[in-house]
Amino acid sequence: MDIKGGQRLLLSILLALPFISPVANSAELAAVRVAAQSDSEPKFIAHGNLVSGICIDIFRAIENTDSGIKFIGEQSWMSLKRIEAMVAAGQLDAVCGLIRNEERAAAYRIPETPLFTVAYHFLVRADDQVNVKNLDEVRKLKNNGVILVNGGSGAVTFLKNAGNLKIDSLASSTARNIEKLLAGRGRFFYYRQPGLNSEIRKAGHEGKVRILPTVFDAQVFYMMLGPHMPKETEARLVQALARLNERGELKQIAERWANY
Repeated sequence: MDIKGGQRLLLSILLALPFISPVANSAELAAVRVAAQSDSEPKFIAHGNLVSGICIDIFRAIENTDSGIKFIGEQSWMSLKRIEAMVAAGQLDAVCGLIRNEERAAAYRIPETPLFTVAYHFLVRADDQVNVKNLDEVRKLKNNGVILVNGGSGAVTFLKNAGNLKIDSLASSTARNIEKLLAGRGRFFYYRQPGLNSEIRKAGHEGKVRILPTVFDAQVFYMMLGPHMPKETEARLVQALARLNERGELKQIAERWANY
């Protein structure tokens, strides 16, 4: 066979081979199903038809660190209760930004890297002169010291574990609890910063309420992964979060939203 014949044979062999893309194929792409948690600013914030916030920034940072990971569904709103139920049923894969407690440690796989830290304050009516500095002072108020807190949130566990407090967790939304506070159906509303300032502005209650300066608790928020998630995907998420933490990117994201 001459040289030209050999070249033609080699070309025919190459053309017969399956095309191999330089980009990872769909089988290698790990899709992580999530949802935007309603009533959770600044974790998730509605901007018209788009959702932004701390968790959206974290999702994008993870994707930039590992191009084989893709978060999907973060533009669809759901309540926390529904999100947790869907993760338990294997219909969603992860929840961004929850407090770690015994119940969640048993239900989820939780990467050790913290996402961000929040501080919890009491909100009171503007005309209420109360200025409690610790939970013992709240306990002494007895029935005049009812604490409103969003049902289903990790803050409920903290208040219950503190003991001997009058807690009302019937309402699951911040807006509803602020309305209850203004109506005198509770003395305090327990919520976190960042987030409380924006909730007050959004509800149009500036000047009607005030935030007590005392920090009653500080909690670290984590990513929660469903137990059904493939181990390989979990390992990649864990590694990506560790890298973001080492590079200081998680801290930078939290700082951007600190005063929200």
